Amino acid sequence: MSYHAVRAYYDIYTALRNKHPGILLEVCNDGGRMIDFGSAAHADYFSTTDTYDPLSNRRAFYDESHVLPSAMLESYVEKWSVPRRENFLYMLRSGMMGWLTVMMDTTSWTAEQHATAKQEFQLYKDRLRPLIRDADLYHVSLRPDGIHWDGIQYYDPKTQHGVLYAFRGSTATESVHYFALKGLQGNTTYRFHFHDHSSPDRSATGREVMTTGLKIVLPDPQSSELVFFEEKR
Repeated sequence: MSYHAVRAYYDIYTALRNKHPGILLEVCNDGGRMIDFGSAAHADYFSTTDTYDPLSNRRAFYDESHVLPSAMLESYVEKWSVPRRENFLYMLRSGMMGWLTVMMDTTSWTAEQHATAKQEFQLYKDRLRPLIRDADLYHVSLRPDGIHWDGIQYYDPKTQHGVLYAFRGSTATESVHYFALKGLQGNTTYRFHFHDHSSPDRSATGREVMTTGLKIVLPDPQSSELVFFEEKR
């Protein structure tokens, strides 16, 4: 019975695409538990979870990006407590590692939040989305728990460009963390740009940041940083 139900489900997608070739098909069913290769072959993207807070979005993305293309993994960003600008960025970026969808009343945002979101969305379109589409993805932390640090890395060896998404959890005692990056050339020097200027830009060899790690300093809990890097010429 289940087999025939699944075949019928796929047939619906096939019929829709044949009738409307330009349609975008989202898989959104059963709390994200229909995320499988069969659905991936018939649709365009997945709604990854039915809970949309920052931690839930990062956990769902962390799990599913082990097996499916990150560009197919949609995160809904829902209203969350953001008393500081750092918390607002943390909320947005927790949904910006794959397919971003904002699901809240943005008219409730302050002028500062609108300006911040405008800048982040442009950054997402210009610099993050090309990496999400083409770059290799690396899990450079344990599964997010909301307490400790977690991170995701993209690196495209063809363009020699990458980014580290760094998230600090809720604990008040861990303002510093070292992320061991992956996929770089040990003898090559890379230049690292801290987008929020949490640290000065610096250069380091691939070997250094893959062994000692890249140092991130964030004074506020539930904050984030984007570190862009490229091969130094």
